[in-house]
Amino acid sequence: MRIQLSPSEVQRYQRPVRGRGGFQTLLRRIARNIDSAGVLEITDNDLEKLIRYSFEYGQGGFQERTKRTARRARR
Repeated sequence: MRIQLSPSEVQRYQRPVRGRGGFQTLLRRIARNIDSAGVLEITDNDLEKLIRYSFEYGQGGFQERTKRTARRARR
């Protein structure tokens, strides 16, 4: 799937990620898959994780980075 990100979304995904958990790994993979035009190429598996991690695991800094993208992708 291809998702056009806003400049603010791109900026959020480009921030440093600390740690080695599942969400951190996903954020790094997402950041690597954003092209120069701000288009994210994401697999169905990673999209499912993005949505699940964004809404089912409480509130935090990582969730705030991803919720806007996850909401649009969920539609």
